[in-house]
Formats: sequence, structure tokens, C-alpha cells
Amino acid sequence: MRLNSIRIKVFLLLFGITLSMVLLLVFAVSQGFNRGFNQYKQSLHAEINGQIMNQLEAYYRQHGNWQEFVDNRVAWWRLLVESIAEREDGQTQLFNSERQDRHRWGKMFKYHALLNANKQLIAGRSSPYKNQFQLQTITYKSQTVGYLRVPQNQVISVYQDKKFNHYMQQWLFILVALALLLTLLLSWPIAVYFTRPIRALNEATEQLTRGDYEVQIKTKRRDELGLLAKNFNQLSQTLQANTHSMNNLFTDISHELLTPVAVLRAQIEAWQDGIQSMDTKSLNSLHQQVMDLSALIQDIQDLADADAGSLQYRMESINLKVPLEQALQSFSQQLKDKNLTIEQQIDNTIWIKGDDHRLRQLFNNLIHNAIRYTDVGGEIKIQLSKVDEVAIFTIEDSAPGVADEHHEQLFDRLFRVEISRSKKQGGSGLGLAIVKNIVTAHGGQITSAASSLGGVKITMTLATLNN
Repeated sequence: MRLNSIRIKVFLLLFGITLSMVLLLVFAVSQGFNRGFNQYKQSLHAEINGQIMNQLEAYYRQHGNWQEFVDNRVAWWRLLVESIAEREDGQTQLFNSERQDRHRWGKMFKYHALLNANKQLIAGRSSPYKNQFQLQTITYKSQTVGYLRVPQNQVISVYQDKKFNHYMQQWLFILVALALLLTLLLSWPIAVYFTRPIRALNEATEQLTRGDYEVQIKTKRRDELGLLAKNFNQLSQTLQANTHSMNNLFTDISHELLTPVAVLRAQIEAWQDGIQSMDTKSLNSLHQQVMDLSALIQDIQDLADADAGSLQYRMESINLKVPLEQALQSFSQQLKDKNLTIEQQIDNTIWIKGDDHRLRQLFNNLIHNAIRYTDVGGEIKIQLSKVDEVAIFTIEDSAPGVADEHHEQLFDRLFRVEISRSKKQGGSGLGLAIVKNIVTAHGGQITSAASSLGGVKITMTLATLNN
């Protein structure tokens, strides 16, 4: 496994953060415990010193001097031990034998000493250190009769204290070890959990770069990584759909180009071989094929310009009925040829800001499309009205129609419904795609739905001028 992989980095990051927090916590607990325990020992020592002072004051009230401590050093030690000894039934009970008590408490009272009123040593050992002791005054009848010398910073170092400290340190060490072990056990699964979708995304991306657009990431996560996987799946589906559309586009365009070229070639070869003579009828046929081919090339060029943003529009104030009536006039003969009935309801007061040439192209495509895909003897209905400063144009035709699920696809490039409205009717399949681009460029919207006449109803809306 590579050390620079994101899984290793996440693992090391989690482990480092957890380890730092554990060590910081252990340090804080250790410092807090030491501080609290030292305060506890200091308060305990202050209480013991107070008990010693009480013992000394009681002793002086009883004897009136300190002579016994001068003559007998054991008496001084006994007084110190009795100040901290347990008492049962009013009798002093030492912990164990006197020798054991001396050994146990020797360090605690090592520098405790009794001084007379002149601060001369009476009992206890002299200390080589200076300014590290404090004197507590012993009074009797408001007079100073002596001093108890105690260390300024007393540290209790008896066996029980050391044992307790050692016990706590062991527990802290065990807690640190357990925390580190738990960190190792949890950090890796956590790292795997967070990096698994990233690794899956990386592998899927590699497949995507190789052209496999069917790859999908399976995940049930609902966090940001799950959203990323969902977006990747949508991207993959979009690329797959675009690739499929592109392949179909090339296939359909090649077919559309091949048909008129094949007709031209066959006609020219027939002339060359002397099979057919050149006459007006054959020339007209060739001219129609050339015009169809030119129209197809122009449609493709218009779509390419629209995609590139280079399609030119000259916006000006236009009465919308003008380009519509011009388009209707140009198709009058085709309407007669197919014996189609056309119903018109055109409001002549609707003005918009648009390109006259592109709007005529739009109406030409829509009317031509309706004529081509309407059965002989059918009906076409055109309406142009205005509602709330919005121009509404509808064109609907009679049978044949299209299935409901295909209406949204009618504006896709080269889309044809493989039923009666199919390739046998001719056309490049680019007309409605160009119409949609023109409508979008004018800030409008266009939709398709089923017509009450049995065919298709196209509805377009455009913003009108206020005046």
C-alpha cells in the first residue's frame, strides 16, 4: 500500500489527532492530580502541625518548661508521633512498634524542631538550610514560651503517599496504552469508511476516461461523499446519453447527406451512360435534391453557430403578425397540394423585440413541419394572441400524433418518432431544434403537447413590448 494514499493519510491524521488529544488529556489529568494531591498533603500537614502545637501548649501548661525534651530525645519523638496517632477509648494507639513508626514518619518530621523563647534549639535536629523554615509561636498566658519550627514547603513522602502515587501512575500508563490501542483499532476502519467512496470514484473516473460511460458508483451514503457519487453517476449518464446522441447524430446526418448525393450521382451516371436524356424534368429533380442538401447543410450550420454563440441576431421592434403572414403566404401552394384546411386567429397588435429573419425562419419551420406531418385532407390551426404582456403562438395539426413520452424529445436534434410521423415524410429532423434555439435567443419558451385535432400542438411564448 502506498504511503501517499489518501487512506494512509486519513489514518495517520486520525491517529495523530487522537494521540495528541490522549497525551494532552493524560498530561492535564496528571498535572491536575499532582496539584490537587499536593494541596491535599499541604492541608494535611498544616493540620498535623496544628495538632503538634496543641500538644506542645498542653505539655507546657502541665509542666511549665521544656526540660524533659532536653533530657530525653525520645520524648520529643513520642510527642510528634502522638499528634498523628489514632486514638481509641481515649488512649493513644501507635500504628505499630515505636521503631516502625520512627522509620515511617522519620522523613515527615525530619526538620521539625522545638525552640525556646530565645529561638535556641531544644529538641530536633539543626538544619543546614536557611530561610526555608517558618516558626509557629507557642504562647502561655499571653507570653511566648517557645517556637515550633516547620519547613515552609512541606512534602509528605511517607510510604503510603509514594505507593498511592505509583498506583496512579500505573493507571495513567494503562489508560494511555488502552487509548492508543483503541485509536489504532478505530482509526483504520474510520479511514477506510471515509476513503472507500473516494477510491471507488477514482476507479470509476479511470473507467470513464477510457470511454466506459456505463460505469456507476453504488452507494447508500447521504453525506457529501454520497452526493459526490450521485453527481458522478449523473455525469456518467449524461456523457453516455451525449455519446449516444452524437453517434445517432453522425449516423442520421450521414444518411441525410447520402440520400441526395446518391440521387445526384445516379442521375448524373444515367446521363453519362446514355440511359436517360437530360430534360427539364430531370434537371428540376436534381435542383430539388441540391436545394434539400443545401437546406440540410444550412440547418447544421445554424445549430453549430447557435452552440458556439456566433449565431447573429439583429433585434428590433417587430409586429409579430408580419413574419407569420409572410411564412403562411410562402406555403399556400403546399397547403393546396395536400388539401389541408387552415384556421387562423391572428392578433395584429402584438409587438416584440426580435430578429425578423430568424422569426420568419422559426415560423417557416413550424408551418412546414405541420404540413409535412399532417395527413392529406387534414386540418391546421394557428393562433396568435396576447395575455398579460405575453405573446402566445400556437400551431396544432390533425393526425397523426405522437406518444406523450415523446413530446419533450421533439426539440432534440434529429429526433424522429418511428411511427407514421417518420422518415418517410422526409426532412432532416433539425427544424424543431433550430426553432427552440431561436425561441431561447428571444427569451421565450416553447413546448409540445397533444392536440385536440389528433396531432401535435406547439405552444410558444414571447415577451411583448409595453407600447
